[in-house]
This record gives sequence, structure tokens and C-alpha cells, in this order.
Amino acid sequence: MKLLLTADLHIKNQENLSLLQRIIDTAKEDGCKAILIGGDLLDSPFPDEQTERALLSMLEGAGLPILMVAGNHDPLDLTDCYGKLPENVKIFQETLSSLSLGEGVEVYGFSDTRGGKARHFSKAVATDGSGVKILMAHGQPDGADGSYFPISTAAVAESGFSLALLGHVHKWEQRTVGGCRILLPGIPEGRGWDETGERFIWIAEVRDGAIELSPKKIAIKTYMEYEVDLTDCEEEQALARMEAQEIPAATEARLILIGAPAADPDPAIRLYTEKYGRAVKDCTEQASSMALLMKQNTLQGAFARRAMAEIEQAEGEERALLEEALRLGLRALKGGRR
Repeated sequence: MKLLLTADLHIKNQENLSLLQRIIDTAKEDGCKAILIGGDLLDSPFPDEQTERALLSMLEGAGLPILMVAGNHDPLDLTDCYGKLPENVKIFQETLSSLSLGEGVEVYGFSDTRGGKARHFSKAVATDGSGVKILMAHGQPDGADGSYFPISTAAVAESGFSLALLGHVHKWEQRTVGGCRILLPGIPEGRGWDETGERFIWIAEVRDGAIELSPKKIAIKTYMEYEVDLTDCEEEQALARMEAQEIPAATEARLILIGAPAADPDPAIRLYTEKYGRAVKDCTEQASSMALLMKQNTLQGAFARRAMAEIEQAEGEERALLEEALRLGLRALKGGRR
């Protein structure tokens, strides 16, 4: 038996529904018997009427069972559309319950309400050890007091589950606790620079009581950061090194500049961003030194603050002249030479 596992779609509007449709299409293409969604299908408990109508239609048209739990963004008692779900969709309630998928596979789940209630998951079911038992929940694995819905992975393992699908954490992770596989599926498609890296949905294949988990990429856009070392680079060398960084197709890329360049990398950064339209973050030693210098209550710090204020307002040749004046001025104040 194959199952598709995911969580944290955070659907906001009709445009976001394309992600759900890709998940449904993938489940059908891979011959999955059901889709399991570990919370935060919606980004808000109050979708607009058109989005709600399209969502319910898409779920009904999936043509296979969909099992869900509610998350902190779509708490069970606030999300009205969860009371209108089609027959092929089951959302687990606040009290732990289970549903058999046949072939010895039983899925357990529970939803939190109002998203902010602080309570721990504790040992909730003593299984008989037969078949494969999967837990679905939405919360912070081994979270400290005060975190959203702390879930003890040790308690999950002690309860006899073979696999726990835990939504809420947007970065994917796999671990094993006791005899239980813990899967944090992560968000299936990154939405910005705080969600960089490859993102996946997961295919679980259950065979002879064992579970094999395989990641599968369905994201159209991936946010990736690439470090580029500019140590000892002059302006032209800096640009060449930035351009040499390979960027895969369908990737929203940002360069992170590191090292100690021989010249101010800002002109090269401007040329690169104008040519490629990509984001660049200057984390070179020079950028760090300037940031620290501007905080100092010294003559150099005052000079740097005033110069940078003028540079930020300037453009083109004037900006280049001011940047050169800043470098020369700082060298003079330090008693150095050009």
C-alpha cells in the first residue's frame, strides 16, 4: 500500500490551490491509496467564499480518501469549512480516534482547537502490536513548555506506533525513536527566503509490516542560497566569481557573499543584480566591519555614518565617487595609505 504524506500547505487563495492539485495528481499517478495531511491545510480559518468553494470541490474530485488533522493556522473549532468536507475526506477531532485503510494499516489522529491551547501529547493508545499504526498530529516534537502543542516522541513510540506524521515544523526531518519512524514532512513548497532548500511531499510504501519513506519534489519554485567567497577579489574578479555560480532552472536564488575582498564588492553587486535580477546579500568581512564601525562613538564611526547616509541617496557616478571618498577618508583617519 502506498500513501502520500504532507502537511503545512498554508492555502490562502485560489492561486495557492494549484499546490493541492499537484499533490492530488501525484497521489493518483503513484497509485497511492490515500493522502494524509498533517495540519495547516489552510493559512487562515477564514478563507474567502470562492477559495472555500474551490477547495471543497477539489477535495471531492480527488477520488480517493484524504485524512487530515487541523493545525494552529486552521483550528478545528474556528474553521467553518471543515464542517462541510465531502465524504471522501476525514478530519480527526480533538479526541484521538482511528480509521482503518485495510491491509492491516490503521491511521490515528487528533486535532487541537483554537490553535493556542497549551497541552502535551502523552501516551494515548496502547496498540496490540499487530499491523501498522500511523499517528497524525500537528505540534512541536519534543517542544519545551510554552511552545505550540509539545509532542513527546518518546510517548509516541511507547504507544506502539510504527510511524508518526507530525506537521507544524516547516523544515523536513526524519528520525527514529524506539521502533517508531518520526516524519516531519515540512512545507511542500517554499514561499520565501525563510524557507530555503529542497522541499518535498513523501510517499510511504507499507509492505509486510514495514514502511519505506521516499521524498518526492513537486515544488515549482525553490528558494536556494549559494555562498560565494570573494577573498582577495578586485571588482572584475568579484563579478566573474559571482557569475560562475551555477543556478539550476526554476530556482529563486540568492548569493551570500563571504570572505575578505580586496575591493568594495558593491559595484560588482550592482552589475550582477542589474544583469540577472537576483538577490545578493553582502556578508563579507568588509560589510561586517562597516556595520560595526558605524555603531562606534568615534570620529571614524561618525564619518562612516554621514558618508553612508549620502551614499544611500546617490546613484551612478556620484555614488561611486562617494564610495571612493569613504574608503580614502577611512584610510586617512586610520593613518593608512591608499
